[in-house]
Amino acid sequence: MTKYVICERSLHHAHAGSKARDDIRQLLEQDAWKPFEVHPGENKGYVDKLLCVGYTIADWKRLERTVQPADVVLIQFPLIMYNKVSLYALPSVRRMKEQGVRFIMLVHDLESLRGYSFTGFDKQWVAEADALISHNPRMSEVLREYGAKAPIKEIGIFDYLLPDVTPVPPERRHGIDIAGNLSHDKAGYLYRLAEQFPDADINLYGPKFDSERGPSEWYRGICTPDELPNKLQGRFGLIWDGDSAETCTGFYGKYLTVNNPHKLSLYLASGKPVIIWKEAALASFVTEHGVGIAVNTLREAIQAEHDIDEEEYLTMARRAEVLGARLREGHYAKKVMEEMQSIMPELQERE
Repeated sequence: MTKYVICERSLHHAHAGSKARDDIRQLLEQDAWKPFEVHPGENKGYVDKLLCVGYTIADWKRLERTVQPADVVLIQFPLIMYNKVSLYALPSVRRMKEQGVRFIMLVHDLESLRGYSFTGFDKQWVAEADALISHNPRMSEVLREYGAKAPIKEIGIFDYLLPDVTPVPPERRHGIDIAGNLSHDKAGYLYRLAEQFPDADINLYGPKFDSERGPSEWYRGICTPDELPNKLQGRFGLIWDGDSAETCTGFYGKYLTVNNPHKLSLYLASGKPVIIWKEAALASFVTEHGVGIAVNTLREAIQAEHDIDEEEYLTMARRAEVLGARLREGHYAKKVMEEMQSIMPELQERE
């Protein structure tokens, strides 16, 4: 049996969006999985979409010629391309399944929940999985609602591989960090925050910051995923989405109730406690591990950062560092792949 992991040729090596996928690939290659490279889509318009159709069909037929019965292929879902174009891979997947090849789908995102695609897109891919790796129990419920019949294992939290890290010491930290896409669509709340709490102590990191609507003194710039953990200045990292300071709203806010946000892994890998929306899927993970505070509103978040006493903060930071060390070493991905390995004989026996 040969194990393959599907890998798109990364277009954005310095982009945080590829970090989780690159880490999974690295850990699997260390465990004797073979990378099988396919073309990504470049989102350049109609001509690129047509080219991507051809590349997709050719790439997956090439995989058909490569695999043997009883081989295992892991797909990091969704593929990095136009969603509808990726469906051109499914006929090849079905033919390989008929020959005894088994497919594991590690879910990074469900596009329909983010408003990026129609529900049928996710359902068509989910239906072909022989086993699924979900984020958490809430996402597993959605996958069952989408018709998944295959076994589902949960990763719990994404890892954040780092060769070494020298974060800002706790005694030099100040305020709250917000890292990621700072556009109005994704992080409209931060511009509300600027209006309602102009004196708040906030550190912003990432692209698409609107300096006309947000305080320039908050903005710290853009860093690569490997550089950022050493740059974060805040006492807490914030997990919040949508355009409201009162609750998480819109597609992105709703998605937090299902998704494992990768920025949580970033903050913890930096040894930093977090403040997270109380309704987020990982709020219970944060509070049960004692690595942060769950809140209903951003007013509560600002107040919590201000009110926490030094001893309590340092205890929380120590717990975050212990958990962060696990993330930096790939603990959670290794664990879920061990669980997946244990059910491999069952997958091979299925018709």
